[in-house]
Amino acid sequence: MPEDKTTEDQTDQPQKKLPIKALIAVVAVLVIEAVAISAVFLLNNQPDAAKADTTAVDEAAAAEKEMEQLLLQDKFQNTRTGRAYLYDTTIYFTVKNKNLATVEDKIEINRARIEADISSIFRKAEPAYLMEFELSTLTRQIKAVLDDRIGTDPVEDKPFITDVIMRMKRFRAD
Repeated sequence: MPEDKTTEDQTDQPQKKLPIKALIAVVAVLVIEAVAISAVFLLNNQPDAAKADTTAVDEAAAAEKEMEQLLLQDKFQNTRTGRAYLYDTTIYFTVKNKNLATVEDKIEINRARIEADISSIFRKAEPAYLMEFELSTLTRQIKAVLDDRIGTDPVEDKPFITDVIMRMKRFRAD
């Protein structure tokens, strides 16, 4: 009879069946969702055509751009060779665009001093300095005067004036 009990126990308990229809429905919905999402991403993943905005200006680059400004146009005399020569001179300076207003204000405040300093540079100049091909000695001395009179940029701790450009023609005055 013990065998009868095992058969009765098995028949008393309802057998649990897997809900195959529900599983098939969930799997089908997941597959459809995966296909739909993949299709949306694949179809919409084309990059937009990049167009350059030609009117946009990089403000930082524009502020760092160097500008040439006229400093002085005058005739200077030198008699160091024993003969009087006039040097028709035009002097430009370069400055960053962001510092232009500050430099122009400082030049206007110190204009007479700057012109007097440059005039004394020409009067004291050795003839060899006045005959240099690139006028490097004179431009260096003029830049030193400008750096002294105008000062340095407190942010960058560099002189406001980046370069001095000079044109000069020599004429005999006697």
